[in-house]
Amino acid sequence: MNIRERDWCRIAEEYIRDLSSCRVYRILEDTTDFFEVEYGDVVLLENVGYLVRGTESEKKFGLEGEPKPWVKSCIDLVTGERKIIKLTFLEEFSCRIEGLDFTCLRNPQKEARILEKVKGHEGFMQGFSVLDAGNNTVRILDRIPGVSLDNLIQTIPAAHEKYYREHLPDILDHLATAYDALGDLHRMGEIHGDVTPDHIFVETGTGRYRWIDFDYDYKEKENAVVRDIFEMGTLLAYVVGKGYLVLRDIKLHYPEIAGRLRPEDMQSVFPSQLANLKVVYPYIHGELNNLLLRFSQGAGIVYQDAKNLAADIFHVARAIG
Repeated sequence: MNIRERDWCRIAEEYIRDLSSCRVYRILEDTTDFFEVEYGDVVLLENVGYLVRGTESEKKFGLEGEPKPWVKSCIDLVTGERKIIKLTFLEEFSCRIEGLDFTCLRNPQKEARILEKVKGHEGFMQGFSVLDAGNNTVRILDRIPGVSLDNLIQTIPAAHEKYYREHLPDILDHLATAYDALGDLHRMGEIHGDVTPDHIFVETGTGRYRWIDFDYDYKEKENAVVRDIFEMGTLLAYVVGKGYLVLRDIKLHYPEIAGRLRPEDMQSVFPSQLANLKVVYPYIHGELNNLLLRFSQGAGIVYQDAKNLAADIFHVARAIG
């Protein structure tokens, strides 16, 4: 039997034991209109059928629960493994980093290229890409069991000082390993492009931190690595602060501190976010706070190499642990 003519419904039933009824609406080979790829469709890619079981949702702060119709939860009907399939979605939008304006975009080919380069690297999600019948770059990704780093941190039931003393050293140790992995990526000639706490997954069982989602890119290619590194500084502040410390919240909860803040206390990338966390949390180790200040508006020397930043975080994690 030609694989195109297989009874995909019957095959699906072999892998979904609790399925009361299976209804495969269509077998799709061209995913250009990703809005039309629906629950129950089989996407046929290089002679493998992927049963669509749902649409993934946004995890980023402020957008939680927003559907991502170009990202599908699927089952590989040859192996029975659960996969995430990212269909081609192209967009451009303005973004601002370190006070400069850039054009950000989604680049499926970049993500496909990185997936090939990081194959077997434990610091990154794994998968591969194929072209569908419409010449769209489709990425087929292994699911990582676990939770995103922001969800992990926000569900730790501890006030900041207890979090700092009992949880942060281990988190920083793992974060340093993740940053070292980004250094590997940079030396491969690539950038992540969207370094945020929802783009690190903490793997169940191993506790390993793994980077996901590599499709963000910049139209302007100059100093791209440095942009990644500045976003790493913002992420570091999020981890140390157990969340972002923004000026409006400081004014609300620490009005006596807000009145003393200077521009050089704020982050370079996001001037409304605090870099000098020690003014709010005086027990923060001086060396750790100095790392945060390397990403402030008052910074003199900035990091140029992710591996150097990773090494400094390793050192600080042991100093406070």
